[in-house]
Amino acid sequence: MADTVQQVKDRLSIVDVVSQYVKLERAGGSMRARCPFHAEKTPSFFVSPDRGTYHCFGCGVGGDVFSFLMKYEQLTFPEALARLAERVHIELPASKPSFSKDRSLIERLHQIYSSASELYHAHLKHPELGKGARAYLAKRGFNESEINQFALGFALPAWRTLYEDLVKKGFKDEELFRSGLILRSTQGSPYDLFRTRVMFPILNRQGKVVAMGGRVLGDEMPKYLNSPETPIFRKRKELYGLHLAARAIATSEEVRRIMVVEGYLDCIRLHASGFRNTVATLGTSLTPEHVQILKRYADEAIVLFDGDKAGEQASLRGLDIFLEEGMSVKVLCLPKGYDPDDFVQSKGAEAMKELIGKSQDVFDFKLQVLLGRYNKSDSLGLLKITSEFLDTFVKIKNPVLVDRYLKRLAVTLGVEEGSLRSELNKLKTRQSVLKSVRPTLKSATSEVKKPEPPAEKLLLALTFHYPPYLRLFWEEFPDYAFTGEKTKELTGLLSRVFQEYDEKELSTSKLLNRISDGELKSFASELLIMDWNSEGDRDHAFYDLLQTFRTQKRAGQLKTLRHQISQAEESGNQDLVLKYMKVYQELLTNNSTK
Repeated sequence: MADTVQQVKDRLSIVDVVSQYVKLERAGGSMRARCPFHAEKTPSFFVSPDRGTYHCFGCGVGGDVFSFLMKYEQLTFPEALARLAERVHIELPASKPSFSKDRSLIERLHQIYSSASELYHAHLKHPELGKGARAYLAKRGFNESEINQFALGFALPAWRTLYEDLVKKGFKDEELFRSGLILRSTQGSPYDLFRTRVMFPILNRQGKVVAMGGRVLGDEMPKYLNSPETPIFRKRKELYGLHLAARAIATSEEVRRIMVVEGYLDCIRLHASGFRNTVATLGTSLTPEHVQILKRYADEAIVLFDGDKAGEQASLRGLDIFLEEGMSVKVLCLPKGYDPDDFVQSKGAEAMKELIGKSQDVFDFKLQVLLGRYNKSDSLGLLKITSEFLDTFVKIKNPVLVDRYLKRLAVTLGVEEGSLRSELNKLKTRQSVLKSVRPTLKSATSEVKKPEPPAEKLLLALTFHYPPYLRLFWEEFPDYAFTGEKTKELTGLLSRVFQEYDEKELSTSKLLNRISDGELKSFASELLIMDWNSEGDRDHAFYDLLQTFRTQKRAGQLKTLRHQISQAEESGNQDLVLKYMKVYQELLTNNSTK
C-alpha cells in the first residue's frame, strides 16, 4: 500500500488539486491564496509545487495533497486515496474484507443513482416521452442549457420503467431496495418510487449523484418528493448545487459569499442568471450540519426567502443556526408574492443583483419582523421583542457585535442599555447552569470512560512485551509528559520497577503484582493481550510509534512558535519576528526532507 500511495503522489501535482478549491497566484517559488480553512483578508496559505506540500501561516494547517483533500472534503485517508488514485488512473490493491464490503455497497449505490439519472435525462430529451415535461420546464422559462447543466430528467408514468432498466444493467433486487429508488409492494413486487415527475439529480460535493428529487407534473401530492436517506445520502448534510457553487466561489475575485434558497428551480434560475454561488436546501429547514459545511466554502451567507409569513418565520429560525455556528449571515426577504425564480424572470438579473446588495443585517431584519408582529409601546409587546432579541444575542460569538446590537436595541425600544445587558447576563448564566448539569450528571461515568491516548497505550503495550523499549523512548523524549491518567500511573510504576530489576529479569507477573488498583490492573491486562507475530513486526510498530511522537512534538513546537511570532508582531519587535520565523521555516523544511 505504501508503494501505491507514493505512486499516486508522484503522478499528482498538488497545485492542480488545490487550485480546484482556491484561486492560487504566484509568490516567488510558491503559490499563494487566502486560506480555505479560516477567514482572512491577507493571503497566508502557501503551496510548494517542488515539495508537494501546503502550509497556512495564519491557522497553522499544513501537509501534503492527501491531507488537504481530507480536510477540505472531510474525507478519511482511504477515501482521499481512492479519489486521487482514480484521478491518475491507478488501481488500488484489494482492501480488507469488511471495508471492501462497505465500499462495494457504496459504489453500487453510486452506480445505481448515476444510471437512474442518465435514464431520467434520456426520457426528458426523448422527442415523444419527454414532451410534457419539456413543455412544463419551457413554461417555467428553463431552456436546454439549464436542462443539460443540471442533468434534469423525467420519470415516466409506468410503474416499473426504472426497475426494469436497472435489472438489465445487472443490479440485484436487494441493491435496488437499499437505494430507495425501488420500493416493494405488500405483495412483494418491486416498483419505481418516482412516476410522472420532473427529476432533479442531487450531487454531493464530489459531483457524484447521491439522491433524486422529483416535482410532480399533475395534481398528485406531495408536489416535491426526495429519495430516502441511504449510506450515501443524508438530507441534513447535502445542499443542492453545492458542487457548482463551491467551484464558483473558489475561483471568484469577490468576497467568499454563498446564497441559500429553498427550491431546486430557484437555485437553477439563479445559476442561469449569473449567481453561480447559490445552493438550495432539500425541502428541509437549515441544519447546523448545513452551516458547518457552508463555512468551509464561504465567509458569509445570504439567505433568500419568499416574501410571505412562512418565509419570514423560516428566516428567523435559520438565522439563529448561523449565529450559533459562528458564520456571518444576511437576509434577503423578497417582495410579497415572489420567490427567487419569479423575481428574476419578472424583474431581471440586474434587479436581483441590486436587491442582494440591500440584504439586511441580522439585527435589522429581526427588528423589522418583530416590530411588525408586536407593539413596542405595549408592555407585553416590549417583553416579547426583548426576549426574542436576547435569545439571539446569546448565540452571537462576537462580543463587539453584541455590544453594538445592544446599544441599537436600547435606543429603538427606549429602554436603558444597562437593563438589557443585565437581562442578557442573567440569560447567559441560566444557560450556563443548564449546560453544566449534564456533565455533572455524567461525571462519574465520563471520568472512568475517558479514553487514554492511543500512542501512549501502544507504547506501554510494547514495553510490557519488551521492557527496553521504554528506556529507548526516554532517551529520545526525556521531557515527555504522559497525558493519560492510566498511562501516566503505569509509566511511573514501570520506572520504579525498572530501578529494582534488570530488564532481562522483569516478568509480567512482577509487573501485575505491583498493581493494587483493580481498574488499573484491568487496563494493564488489556495491554498485555496485544501481541505481534514476530520480533520484526514488534520492532516495526515501535519505530513507527517513535515517528508518531516526533510528529506530535514537532506540532507542539510549531504551535509555540506561532504564538511567539504573534506576540512579537504585537510588540513590534521585528528582529524577534524574523528570528522565530526562521526557526519555524527550518522546522518545516527539515520535516519535508525526511
